Amino acid sequence: MAEMHYTAIAMMATERDKLFKLHATAEMKYIAITPARDEETFLPQLIDAMAGQTVKPARWIIVDDGSTDQTAAIADRAASCCDWIEIHHLPHGRPRQPGGESVVMPFLSRPVWSSAHAILRVDADVSFGPAFAEQLLFELEREPDLGIVGPTILEPTASGWRRVKIPSFHTAGAAKMYRAACFEAIGGLDPGLGWDTLDEIRATMAGYRTRSLQHVRAFHHRPQGSARGLIRGRFLTGQAAYNVGYSLAFMLARAAANLFEAPPVIGSLSLLAGFLAGYLRWQPRTAPQDVVSFIRRHQRRRLLMMDSIWR
Repeated sequence: MAEMHYTAIAMMATERDKLFKLHATAEMKYIAITPARDEETFLPQLIDAMAGQTVKPARWIIVDDGSTDQTAAIADRAASCCDWIEIHHLPHGRPRQPGGESVVMPFLSRPVWSSAHAILRVDADVSFGPAFAEQLLFELEREPDLGIVGPTILEPTASGWRRVKIPSFHTAGAAKMYRAACFEAIGGLDPGLGWDTLDEIRATMAGYRTRSLQHVRAFHHRPQGSARGLIRGRFLTGQAAYNVGYSLAFMLARAAANLFEAPPVIGSLSLLAGFLAGYLRWQPRTAPQDVVSFIRRHQRRRLLMMDSIWR
C-alpha cells in the first residue's frame, strides 16, 4: 500500500511539473513563418500539427511562393478557420533563390517579431507532435544563452524513419526556433545557400549557444535535397559549403566520411563538385571574412581531433 501511495505522489508531482512547464512556456510569445511552394501534399499535415500545439503561435505567417497547385487554396482555408494564420501570396513565375530565405526575410521585419520572445521557422513539408513548440520554448526559457534550438530530424527511408546525423551545434533548416534577441544579434537570415549554417556561426560569435534536442522530434517528409533529386541535392550542399567558407581539407574529409551514404560514391562526388564549382566560377561568398576565418579555425581543430563546434 505504501508503495502505491508513493507512486501516486510521484505521478501527481510529474503532472504538477508538466502544468508548471506549460504555464511558464505559455507566457513566452512566439511567431512562426513557413515558405511554401507547391506543397499541397505536405502542407495539410503541418497545418494540423500547428493547430494542435499546446502553445500556439501568436501569429503564423505562411508565404505562398507562387504555387501552381492547391497550396494557396489550402493555406487560405486554414486562415479562414484560424485568425492567427496570416497568408501572403507571391506571383507565379518570379525568380527564386535557392534556400528560401529570400522569401522569408521580407516578412520578418523587426516590427513583426519585436514583441515576441521567439521565432519559429519551419518548412511546409514538416510535421511534429502537439508539445513541439512548448518543448523548444522551455529550452530557451531555462537556458538564457541558448540562441537557436531545433529538434532531431527524422526522414523517411524504405525501412522506416531515419534520424538525420548532424553536428551537435547544428539545427536543421527544416525546423528551428530563434530567441528574438539572438535573431536580432545575427541580423536575420541570409538569402542564399548555407543560411542555416551562417545563422548558427553568427549566433556563436555573438555569444549564444545553438543545438538540436535529442528528445524533441520533427518528421521531414521529403528527404533533404529530394525536391531536386538526391544527386542535385548533394551538389547544392557542396555549393552551400563553399558559400559559407568551408575549407577544402574539411570538405575532402566530409566527402570521404559520407562515401557510402545514399547515393553511395556519386553522392560524395556531387558534394565535392558543388563545392569546387564555386572556385571554378569565381563565385563570391555570402559569408564575410570574419565568419569564414571562424569556421575554418574550428574545422582545423576538428580535423586535429581538438575541441570545436564540430564535435
